[in-house]
Amino acid sequence: LKPLTLGHWSAPPTLPHVTHAAMKFAAICVAALIAVASGLKLDSAKVADPKGAGQGEPTMAGACEECGKHAEYLDRNDPCVCFATDIQGTFQDDSTKELTTRKGYGSVSENTGTKRLPENWMWHCRPISSTKDLWKQC
Repeated sequence: LKPLTLGHWSAPPTLPHVTHAAMKFAAICVAALIAVASGLKLDSAKVADPKGAGQGEPTMAGACEECGKHAEYLDRNDPCVCFATDIQGTFQDDSTKELTTRKGYGSVSENTGTKRLPENWMWHCRPISSTKDLWKQC
């Protein structure tokens, strides 16, 4: 290819038609790979697999599902009947602390944290405490 000359300035040589087609093909491939990768990332975010043994689940249904997967392996002496409890709502903690201050001739109490911690459900084959309404059967 011979460069185009205009006075003392010369333009770069034009690329052949095949190179433009190859660049378009490469751009389409890159765009397709990005679309596939972002689609896979979105799908994996939607799947809410159980977090695993010893780690709480955000819902009772999630804890019960995880218990159901393991129940058949845990019934050596007694059948495993799944129960779940929300361990973050069992006891008071600093997030439920209230601050009481004087206001005028009285006092005002207000929550200094959140109303309660986020739900965190654990499962067991049977209730492991006798506290009423603490363990819910799945």
